[in-house]
Amino acid sequence: MNKYIIILISILSLGMSSCDSFLERQPDEPQTSENIFEKRITTFQYLANVYAWINNETDPSGQNNIFTPSSDECSVSFGNRWFRLFNNGTWQVSSNPSSFLTKNYSLYWKGIREASYFMENVHRCPELTEQEVKEWIAEARFLRAYYYFSLMRMWGPVPILGESPVDYSSQEIRDIDRNTWDECVDWLSNQCDLAAADLLLEQSSTWLGRATKGAALALKSRLLLYSARPLFNGNPTYQGMKNYYGNDLFPQAVDAQKWVKAAQAAEAVMDLGLYQIIGENDGLPYESWRKVFLERWNDELIFARQNTSYNWRVATTPEGVGGRAYGGVGVTQKLVDAFALENGVYPITGYYNDGQPIIDQKAVESGYSESDFVSFKHPILGSTRQTYKMYVGREPRFYMSVFWSGLNWIGGENVVNDIQLYKGGNSYTGSSDNYTTTGYLPFKFTSTTYNTKAAGTTNWEPITWSLFRYAETLLNYAEAVAHCVEAGVGGYTAQDALTAVNRIRTRAGVPALESVYPEVSSDMQLLVKMILRERQIELNFENHRYFDTRTNLLSEVEDAGNVYGMNVEATNDSSTSDYWKRTVIPHDGGNRPSTRVFTKRQYLLPFYQSEVDRLNNLTQNWGW
Repeated sequence: MNKYIIILISILSLGMSSCDSFLERQPDEPQTSENIFEKRITTFQYLANVYAWINNETDPSGQNNIFTPSSDECSVSFGNRWFRLFNNGTWQVSSNPSSFLTKNYSLYWKGIREASYFMENVHRCPELTEQEVKEWIAEARFLRAYYYFSLMRMWGPVPILGESPVDYSSQEIRDIDRNTWDECVDWLSNQCDLAAADLLLEQSSTWLGRATKGAALALKSRLLLYSARPLFNGNPTYQGMKNYYGNDLFPQAVDAQKWVKAAQAAEAVMDLGLYQIIGENDGLPYESWRKVFLERWNDELIFARQNTSYNWRVATTPEGVGGRAYGGVGVTQKLVDAFALENGVYPITGYYNDGQPIIDQKAVESGYSESDFVSFKHPILGSTRQTYKMYVGREPRFYMSVFWSGLNWIGGENVVNDIQLYKGGNSYTGSSDNYTTTGYLPFKFTSTTYNTKAAGTTNWEPITWSLFRYAETLLNYAEAVAHCVEAGVGGYTAQDALTAVNRIRTRAGVPALESVYPEVSSDMQLLVKMILRERQIELNFENHRYFDTRTNLLSEVEDAGNVYGMNVEATNDSSTSDYWKRTVIPHDGGNRPSTRVFTKRQYLLPFYQSEVDRLNNLTQNWGW
């Protein structure tokens, strides 16, 4: 086990131990300031603690993470989990679920405080060189920026506390209000630049997982992309909304130059020349794409952390496998529809008012059908059987992402010939919530060599979870450039955007976008739409879709209405069964309705009533 694994396991364990003296101390406690920074080892332990506030986002079931179950790519069957309040529109200022408050609000402010305290005191360690002090400060600066960004992506602009370590729960700050969005973005962007200037270009193989120059620049890229999108760029809903200081909390007019800044930020990552699209030119899409998610480290990862695979796999492995397998995380029909055919054609272009698909004539001509069954050999599982034609002839990323009823399961020595996702089948016994309501399961991070049946509660193999990877950077660039071309700013061309997105499609074994849809070379609105679709496909279940629909003001359409899947209430999945038809899912967790509600106020979360009461001047988000 190299030190990369050791440091991340240490960081994770520290992050979960809230009683540790480092984590629960106040910045001015003498016991900390007297001795922590005397030795290199304890100073490094403190730096590890600054990493410890990164939230574990590997759980798609809604225990620690709203981003997957509240996106349109997923429906979770497990009831009585607070993310339901997002999906049915009943979230309130006073809801304040303690787990969400802890994981996604309070801990980030604590991480910000710890980073600032470390930066203020690390120079006191006599065992560090000046260069090490500079590099370690840069790591903490990056992490502090990441924690601020993690708050901003959910709540919008927040108070910027500056360089001093401030306890956000203290009554000493009770009179502050939020900085404006542009002030937050400018400050964080500068922090990323400062961190990047002093961070190592690459960490040694001993310390993979620590921040690098690329990580700071990748954070800036995502920050500026979000800032250029319509939620934060002249959104008319937020017109006239001012903070306590009398400043417009959000930009009042659209600024096309923000797309230029977003494109340039992505270019800065690209210009490092360090990162790759794994297997881009190998012609082995299955091997290459799976390698990105199942190898401990690779050259596509920019910043990642290692966690146990338990959270992901226990929730996505079908119950019929045996052992600890809950299988309650369902891929929606909408995500199934998003994947292209092997010839690059997107089969579904939209939906009628009754929810039925609008099928592209090109797809019909290519053999796409939602009524027939044919003999099909699964390219990963190797089984040959009669299969619903909807799933035949799809691009490789589809087979690496979606598992459907009737397939076999391979988990090391544990092989199950037939996984049945219908009611009464081996993975929907009806005795619990451990089944998929959509008739699909995610397959993206599943290892066919790992036997989850033999795993207990602690001995699950680790998974390296990407927080930033190069494919996202290229998609960031492509989207920003397409908007630049549309607005006539920045001097970019449509081909610049196409070249970036086609690198990802090439790795996936899919033809270049313009070879399938020549019109994208001149229609920038269509090009943007297809780039967002490529994000939906390439980044599925990586916690991007939740933010992509919101920051692009698409959620009132994409995240509202009925959720569709296959008819899991059918009693079998034979070729003549009613199972194989698009159906509104029976529920969206527990006994909750499957129709989702999304209104304008839900684009940003409200500040909790306890915060509004505690901070005298805090400006609440619109609509709350």
